[in-house]
Amino acid sequence: MATPKKINKSEILEKIRAAKRSHVTWVKRARSLIDGVPVDKEKVPVMPTDCIFGQWYYGDGRQLAKLPSFQAIEDPHNHLHETYAKIFKRLFGDNRPSFFARVLGLKYKPHKEDLDEANELFRELQAWSDIIVGRLEKLEEQIKRLAER
Repeated sequence: MATPKKINKSEILEKIRAAKRSHVTWVKRARSLIDGVPVDKEKVPVMPTDCIFGQWYYGDGRQLAKLPSFQAIEDPHNHLHETYAKIFKRLFGDNRPSFFARVLGLKYKPHKEDLDEANELFRELQAWSDIIVGRLEKLEEQIKRLAER
């Protein structure tokens, strides 16, 4: 029977920091999409389990699942992705150019109302992101304290 791998505090802290960086990058890419900057939509996945942060949270991060500060991250992360799904639908949903417009190379530009709504939703998304980052910082502090005991 294999013995469980001993968890190294510095490795865990680095993984948390890397997850936080990937989350912040995801938010910046979401903002860029709204601003019309070409971004590969695959780099800003809609599903919470598909982003790099979500892959960590539902993967290696599960080692920390018993910690309340870890558990406190899931709901805001899901809300963030729900909000982003609304933004994505508003910008890229039913308003895509027709086949002929794409063949002719016509670029799609969202309507002003869609951009206004996307910007309003982004403020909500940013608020969820701020909560996530704050809770990740609390998680880091909790990990540091656990090792000091």
